[in-house]
Amino acid sequence: MYFSYFDIETINESVLKKGQKNLKKYREKVEQVFETNDNTQPEYSLVHVQNPDLHDTIDSIKKQFKSIKHLVLIGIGGSNLGTEAIHSVVDKGQVELHSLDTISAFEIEKLLKTIKSVRSVKQIAVCVISKSGNTAETLVNAGVLLDALEQKFKKDIYSQTIFIGNPGTDFMKVGKKLGVNLISMPEIVGGRYSVTTEVGLVPLALLGHDTDAFISGVLDSSNEEFETVTQDNAVRLHHYMQKNFTHYNFFAFEPRLAKLGAWYRQLFAESIGKEKDRVGKSVTKGFVPTISTAVELHSVGQLYMSGFAGVFTDFVTFDDEEVDFSIPKKGISKLYGKYDVQEVATALYGGVMGAYQERSLPYRSTIFDEDLTYSLGLFMGMRMRETMYVAELMNLNAFDQPNVELYKNKTREILGL
Repeated sequence: MYFSYFDIETINESVLKKGQKNLKKYREKVEQVFETNDNTQPEYSLVHVQNPDLHDTIDSIKKQFKSIKHLVLIGIGGSNLGTEAIHSVVDKGQVELHSLDTISAFEIEKLLKTIKSVRSVKQIAVCVISKSGNTAETLVNAGVLLDALEQKFKKDIYSQTIFIGNPGTDFMKVGKKLGVNLISMPEIVGGRYSVTTEVGLVPLALLGHDTDAFISGVLDSSNEEFETVTQDNAVRLHHYMQKNFTHYNFFAFEPRLAKLGAWYRQLFAESIGKEKDRVGKSVTKGFVPTISTAVELHSVGQLYMSGFAGVFTDFVTFDDEEVDFSIPKKGISKLYGKYDVQEVATALYGGVMGAYQERSLPYRSTIFDEDLTYSLGLFMGMRMRETMYVAELMNLNAFDQPNVELYKNKTREILGL
């Protein structure tokens, strides 16, 4: 994995060393959690991939659901974004993924039409994920879908259904009565950090992906080489916030990485977006995270390169060596005829980097250059740790989400629940 940076002048060795000093104690805590497999601390999300029970669960699920052609994933936010991000990049077409997140009768109807042709119940799996067990979007979507599938497949659909969540919730109790497969996740791990738990790894196994490669990447993110990069990036992001940068743009230069941007946006925004810090002081600094792709070079690219203030850009891409095309040496593309498609894509990426530097626009760049499943594990492990470090520098609790509950409570009031 290749990393590069173009920073504002105030980011220097002195800034990095000061940030390293401020993070020293917390880094030692995270390292202790890793070394002792401490499942009482929320940072355990970085460690759980080592749990033997998790590996046994993955192996069992692979055997039980080896004949499926369709996976319906029902969850929202951290319950599905990680899986979708990885699948978007490494999908080989073995199993088709269908997702239901927010409540939409239109999307439910569209999904039911899509899977109408499924004849055997053994060809479909339904994975419902709710950490709390009371997420309205998930419960409504799952209830409607399972009711429709029960009409078609009778009670057999429940042997093809998996519920993943905290043990002991009403959600899991109902699942037991229905006879679904119940899988517990670590209670200490929050939803947005849960891609490295059963929440992400069980659906990935159902989809036929190399979970061992992903796990290897996650574990390598704790190696000194990558942990140091993570630390410096956290200091870098915190410094930009202090310099009144307010807009963080995840620029997925390869469109298949846009879902990865959505995963990171939730991870970062929900972890950093707090009213008060740990001592009750109002939080006045932060980023609004957005996502762009190369399609937006003619829109947000124009906006940023015009000098729009306060933007930090995070470019993410990879070299896709498996697929390429030669460009015809005649007709409308003859100007580029001596190149391949990937060569032009690489030149476009370099051209954007050059334009940003000429305009003194700060950015960081990550290029995946290894096995993509492994690289995604490495990237996501680093970004989870980085977010924890940024929260520490801001004196925030990275693991709570008090304001998310506000809309949930208001919804229940409206419905009289």
